Amino acid sequence: MVMKPTPMKPPSKVIARNLEHAVEALKTGCVRRMDLRYRKIGDRGAECLSEILLANRSLEKLELDFNGISSGGAARIAEALTMNSTLTQLFLCNNFIDDEGAIHLASALETGCALNQLYLAGNCITNRGGQAILAALKKSGAVVDIDLSFQSVPDDCIQEIRAVLLANAQARRPQTV
Repeated sequence: MVMKPTPMKPPSKVIARNLEHAVEALKTGCVRRMDLRYRKIGDRGAECLSEILLANRSLEKLELDFNGISSGGAARIAEALTMNSTLTQLFLCNNFIDDEGAIHLASALETGCALNQLYLAGNCITNRGGQAILAALKKSGAVVDIDLSFQSVPDDCIQEIRAVLLANAQARRPQTV
């Protein structure tokens, strides 16, 4: 009896060696978590990933910390978020995202993207970007875990974001009689 080899199933989590490896893995449609931290993909890589996110229906978590991504790359990712229904966790910490990038990401939150965790710590966001995120959360009613630490977002804006997120979460809870 001849035994046929069982095809290997792609892993659900991939720690990519580089952008090309990540793209190849994401094209399988099986990857749920992608770790691309410290890979220096920059805006070109963010643009490439955003194109994949438009069609991908498996990826739930994308880690892009420490990649030299600026607001241009964040804008491309934000565009893709409006069309992607599966990505719920996005890590963009310690890049070069400023208020323009935050405004684009806020716009994606406002449209009702699937994100429930957005980590932006250690970027270049100020009050203007914080206010855009605050306005998007107020308008959308979204409940998102947002990390804006190590930025120049004033404490009063951070406190207001926390208050809106709490109100949004309470509004979603079923009312008991």
